[in-house]
Amino acid sequence: MKRRTFLTTAAATLAAPAFVYAQAKPEVSKLGIGFGLDPVFAPHIVAMEKGWLREAGFTDIATPSFTSGALAGEALIADQIQLWTPGNLPPISMANSGVPAVVLGTNCIATQAEQLIVRNDANVTKPEDLYKIRIGLLAGSTASATLHILAKHYKLDESKLQIVNMPPPEQLAGLTNNNIQALLCWQPWAHNALRLGNTTMLHSGTTSGFAANKGAKVQISATRSLFVASEAFVRKNPIATRTLMAILVRGQKYVTNPANRAEVIDLVAQKTRQDKALVEAIWGDYDFNPAFDDAYVADMDALGAYLVASGRLRNTRSPLDYTFTDPVAAADAALVKRAGRWKA
Repeated sequence: MKRRTFLTTAAATLAAPAFVYAQAKPEVSKLGIGFGLDPVFAPHIVAMEKGWLREAGFTDIATPSFTSGALAGEALIADQIQLWTPGNLPPISMANSGVPAVVLGTNCIATQAEQLIVRNDANVTKPEDLYKIRIGLLAGSTASATLHILAKHYKLDESKLQIVNMPPPEQLAGLTNNNIQALLCWQPWAHNALRLGNTTMLHSGTTSGFAANKGAKVQISATRSLFVASEAFVRKNPIATRTLMAILVRGQKYVTNPANRAEVIDLVAQKTRQDKALVEAIWGDYDFNPAFDDAYVADMDALGAYLVASGRLRNTRSPLDYTFTDPVAAADAALVKRAGRWKA
């Protein structure tokens, strides 16, 4: 699977949300956006730096960060923030556990950004070789789901894989000193692991590096980041919700326009406090695609199936049951190929 791309002309990018702004000012001027030091926040960064949020009536903007997804989710439901942009695993779990959160948009497809990096001296050339090494990953994260899908695809017994639960910085250190022989992580940790010099990408989220099918398109990651709000906020603030999503779609279109690439990378590097060369190196692993389509449903279903298989959920609903596509449709109707069934 080649990276799915979403391109637009500069003229369309600038014009898309104008009709939304002209209708009415949002019900609230204060907006809390859960923020992280990660390239997936490029549309948010552009919207703030260009003044689009302020022009639309959001004059008091806060960007708090959280040490965990659980804390960010609690802040969302408590109305301490109004927009959350997590990976898709937490919202799927929440929506299927009765938490009143709703998906408003799909921000970034990050399947390519999750990578299995292995030490060369581990001599892993085929899927079965994974049994003999220790693999570092953050248990319960999207990396766990990716490994689950990998094992299922290559017919491995997942229970025989030697998993070491550790956060990304410890994974990198463990790979360096050979306490683990592989890590499965997202960017920039995968990129940094490859820079060690004695490592190889054994599998990305979309492409195999195993000897027998090297280069084959095999999607083992279903990770994407989403725009999520509380049901209460959406119902109470329909104009603010519609306006916010129009601005974010505009931001997604802006960051995918090749003419804006250098500018956007520079902004992201500044606001995330990352080295510009690093952002440049990993930028191609992110696909800011706002379309609600079959791929969206498939990715959400795949992670829902993982949550059931791992015992974290008994069953799952269709992602369309907790997806509200009306605001994105108001910004650009062509983006909604699979309509959500949640209604305000």
